[in-house]
Amino acid sequence: MIKILQIRQNMKGGTDNYCRGLQHLLSDDAECRVLPVTDMPQRPSRLFHYSYRGKDLEPLIAEADIVHVNGYTAQGTIDAMKQAHRMGKKVVYTAHFHPFPYLAHPLAGQLFFQFKMKPAIQRYADVVTTINNEDTQFFQAFFPRVVQIPHWNEFDEGPDDTIKRQTDMILFVGRLDDHVKGFSQILELPEGRYDIHCVGWGDIDCDRKDITMHTNIPREGLRRLYQQASLLVVPSKYEAFSFVSLEALSQGTPVLMSDRVRIADYLDGISGYAVYRYGDSDDFLSKVPACMGMKVDTERIRSIFDAKAIAQKYKTLYLSL
Repeated sequence: MIKILQIRQNMKGGTDNYCRGLQHLLSDDAECRVLPVTDMPQRPSRLFHYSYRGKDLEPLIAEADIVHVNGYTAQGTIDAMKQAHRMGKKVVYTAHFHPFPYLAHPLAGQLFFQFKMKPAIQRYADVVTTINNEDTQFFQAFFPRVVQIPHWNEFDEGPDDTIKRQTDMILFVGRLDDHVKGFSQILELPEGRYDIHCVGWGDIDCDRKDITMHTNIPREGLRRLYQQASLLVVPSKYEAFSFVSLEALSQGTPVLMSDRVRIADYLDGISGYAVYRYGDSDDFLSKVPACMGMKVDTERIRSIFDAKAIAQKYKTLYLSL
């Protein structure tokens, strides 16, 4: 039995969802088991987000055969890879990469990566995993073993035929006060034209009567909203993949996304999605009505992002180390 420990920043978000999802995929496998995701003893850092002391990680890493480190421009990512390497463990590194121009501090992020992260990856990592074409090309430029594996569909079932689509319903899922998620684009929709539903968290100043906010809804409640909506809008400044796009498509809901949402790398020739130019209000507003209720090829979506098939890809990777 090979045991895999995942290390990531202690906070909710896409990286945490990825780690918990991967743990679920390989929690009961007889040959290769991902250990339960736990918060690590990280220390806050004003300059480098967070860091770890090697001695704090030792007892956790000792229980594993492989350490899967997740993170980008943070000292803690380097600390985790270094300690795992020191203890003779194999290291898998996943950056959840965002191109430097899309970071909150582009120059600082680029300098930190070039002079701190890149040398650490080259020295301590055994393999790098990526989730889109852009970050695959980026890491292949300086690292010999890069394996691209997409995220996976977490809904076990497809669309429920008993749930009726609402022809004017638009859905947004994500953090409302995060400028990267682009919620302000939603506010450009003409008031009263659509029935807009937003699932997420964060404080915003919005008193529009055509917008319904949802917080703390259960998983099944979110699935129902996907199936009721006639369009999911993903107006992000950048998404390395986009879990919410995959969730919507798997439930037969079409998606209108900005041209910076990288799940599109896997969707060429598949019906059910459209792309608009990020920040182009005219392009966005013209495509919304054209995309409402588009037919989605759910069979191909569920085949490409099949959870069992992707679990096998990770298992094969881990067993090869």
